[in-house]
Amino acid sequence: MSTRLIYALLMVCLSWTAVAWSAEEGEAIERTVKEAAMASAIFSETRDKQAVLKLYTKDYIGIQDGETETRDSIEKSLADYESELDKGSTLRFISAVSNLHVRMPGPTAWATYDYVFQAIRKGELEAQDSGQCTTLLRKEGSTWLIQHEHCSKARPMK
Repeated sequence: MSTRLIYALLMVCLSWTAVAWSAEEGEAIERTVKEAAMASAIFSETRDKQAVLKLYTKDYIGIQDGETETRDSIEKSLADYESELDKGSTLRFISAVSNLHVRMPGPTAWATYDYVFQAIRKGELEAQDSGQCTTLLRKEGSTWLIQHEHCSKARPMK
């Protein structure tokens, strides 16, 4: 009887640690996804490419509405945007993430979420996209980084 009780207590202790670890790691993954959206949205103010790029693995490959992107293409897009800002462009972006769900089977994880992305120029809404994303993340050291992402605009209902 006492052996069963000891095993039961041991199992409870071990499972509690796994739940606590998973919650902590899940929060870290959520922060990475949200920070990526925020760093891109405030780039016009910060001009900090590394704030965006540090969230992606060196071998990142993504798909945005059918177009392939890499970490290098993100860096080039930021450089092009910075050049336009230097020329006086008033184009700004707003990005929002919602319905974020994280799954973590081990040293990799994935997150699914809805997004809204708006382009604002001179205080007026110029364009808006919304859709869904699936993001794959890999843990490097103590940091979760985005390794792959697939985002697609929502299609109108038929």
